[in-house]
Amino acid sequence: MTEPAAAKPALTGWPVEAIPSALHPPVDIIVAIPAHDEELLLPGCLDHVAAAVTWARAIGAVDRAVVAVAAHRCADRTAQVARARLTDAEPDVEWIVVEDWASATVAEVRRTAVDAAVPLLGQSSSAWLFNTDADSLVPADWVSSSLAVATANGADAVAGLVDLLDWNAPAAARHAYELLVTRGIHSAGHDHAYGANLVIRLDAYQTVGGFTPRSHGEDHDLVRRLGAARFRVATPVFPRVSTSGREDPRCADGLGSLLRRLAESSDAG
Repeated sequence: MTEPAAAKPALTGWPVEAIPSALHPPVDIIVAIPAHDEELLLPGCLDHVAAAVTWARAIGAVDRAVVAVAAHRCADRTAQVARARLTDAEPDVEWIVVEDWASATVAEVRRTAVDAAVPLLGQSSSAWLFNTDADSLVPADWVSSSLAVATANGADAVAGLVDLLDWNAPAAARHAYELLVTRGIHSAGHDHAYGANLVIRLDAYQTVGGFTPRSHGEDHDLVRRLGAARFRVATPVFPRVSTSGREDPRCADGLGSLLRRLAESSDAG
């Protein structure tokens, strides 16, 4: 089966010329990616993540980087596709693939990926956790821009927005979705949280207990607990991650389910 070609990673979001001066000395990072039957979309995701890490290292924002893929109860070649990356990996990126047969929720799969990566960083005191999804494409400046946003705002976490890819829904459904997003955007940022674009200082993540088992909304729950623990969460409108607009979700009651409900409501109307 031929894998679809991924879009070329682009630089977006935080002004590129502002990034080097906005950053502290380089940090270590983990990129955690849950994946369930994603053999077709995962290669593009990994290519974009690798480009973002390479760019961040090139400008001195990142030192060590570990990318962890948790292949959850996959009936396809997701794990093999991820492992193939190990044979052609960038020298500046460490890759780890975990086959997760035990987790019952996406929150637990995310946690599995993080837990697998943490030991590889050893005693790092300046690590950040980047979360995205296997059906998503991060921009080339995702890592560097997110770190710059955190530094500029004195933040312990950055909850970013997403753009939809290839959502072929009726105009009424697309308008309804845009209204939902727009209503949550305000002068101080926004009120949304997406696991596909969520960045957290690792010690803050660990302090609040990380991702906790829940059927959906693990991203909102984690952001809420960070705020309750008085960690500062920046909510910029950029950088944005492009994520699949498919209506056959891998996670029940996630974004895909919302898109399907909107499309069905539009059809019924």
